[in-house]
Amino acid sequence: MEESLTKSQVQDIVDFAAGLAYGEQYGVWSPFMSNSLLQNLNNDARVATSESVRKALATYRESADTIQSYMEYMRVFDMLFAKTVKSYANALAFDLQLVCVNAKDSDYGSDAYLTDKRRIDDFLLKFDYRGEFRKVVEQLLTHEVYYTWFRKTKWGNRGNMKFALQMLPQDRCLLTGMSDVGPLFDFDMNYFLQAGVDIDAYDPAFKRYYQRVFGAEARPIESYRPTNPFNDRIGTYAMWTQTSPNDGAWVN
Repeated sequence: MEESLTKSQVQDIVDFAAGLAYGEQYGVWSPFMSNSLLQNLNNDARVATSESVRKALATYRESADTIQSYMEYMRVFDMLFAKTVKSYANALAFDLQLVCVNAKDSDYGSDAYLTDKRRIDDFLLKFDYRGEFRKVVEQLLTHEVYYTWFRKTKWGNRGNMKFALQMLPQDRCLLTGMSDVGPLFDFDMNYFLQAGVDIDAYDPAFKRYYQRVFGAEARPIESYRPTNPFNDRIGTYAMWTQTSPNDGAWVN
């Protein structure tokens, strides 16, 4: 004879289910949800056929997302394709040579020059530029554009600062301008309304952006101008907000 649940056990199950449903909507996280969100940052693989590829290439301007999905699929499906992408990225040495363009011979022994040089050396030691730039090249080879955020992080208990490029959810970013330092993009703040997304996992600038779109610092649509300078890229349009290289926005 099958054992029946008691009234108390049934109530416990109902309470747990209600709490889980509430938590998924208002901020209880799970490792499975976090893993899924990480995989979805730039992974929208789609199975391609010869006919669908020809159709996408024929309308490449309107089908950029579709072509990127096909490329992502090929990286997993075709080992030769994946190795080719890796070989192109690994072919670049990313060797750096410091060249001062505005110093005289007498400046090289000055305290100001030596201080600046130590600052540059310290940055390069704390930023794994070879590893980060290879990731950038791989993404550019398959997606042609790569949205990241330049982050400062503290490792361990000694307070040593490290630098890295954090991948953003690629489908929530949109190119909207060009500048003397490269392309500019806007970000869809709807991303942070999804269950399981923790805004603290991203740069503190996104909390300001959140207030700009949803909070007390909401901006009128008139503030949105594509030509806003870096220190005044505060425009919003619906749920989209401008980002600034001054805050760490970086796109190739």
